[in-house]
Amino acid sequence: DHARRRAGRVTGASPPADAEAAAGPAPAAVPWWQDLVAGLLAAALGAAVVLHVRTFPELPDGQPGPALFPGIVGSLLLVFGLVLVVRAVLARDRPVAPGVPATRQGAVRALAVVGLVVAYLLLAEVVGFLPTMAVLLFLLMWLLGAKPLVAAVAAAVTTGVVVLLFQELLLVPLPTGLLG
Repeated sequence: DHARRRAGRVTGASPPADAEAAAGPAPAAVPWWQDLVAGLLAAALGAAVVLHVRTFPELPDGQPGPALFPGIVGSLLLVFGLVLVVRAVLARDRPVAPGVPATRQGAVRALAVVGLVVAYLLLAEVVGFLPTMAVLLFLLMWLLGAKPLVAAVAAAVTTGVVVLLFQELLLVPLPTGLLG
């Protein structure tokens, strides 16, 4: 049966309809309750961001203010979190496909991402946006497997684009820190 399905992919022929019906619904890659929890957390975070940016000052003449991009990100988090919740509820009865077990390296990388976000929050106002973002982006890319030269160039370019976009074009002040 596996060989016939594989041959069908090569020749472009589709498997018989009764084979698909006998197989049942495709197994879910992630248990439904994990999607439910992740979706609820994302939606709650998005709602909190949307509510918080309403307190940001507005610029005259309808120019985009400092709430624009955080509001967009918060709205997207809210919407996609709710999509994930709906997907989880619909997948409650679906079997779970065997997954790849979590590794220690994966856990360390996930914790490093969270740690670098916290480091940005603590350091940006003190050290300044430019050096903080450049160093933390380099560390993030390097920890996730990029070669040091590639990580350095990508961090520098990304930081420069963010500064150009926000500080120069949108006139959103970025933290200057001790460097003034």
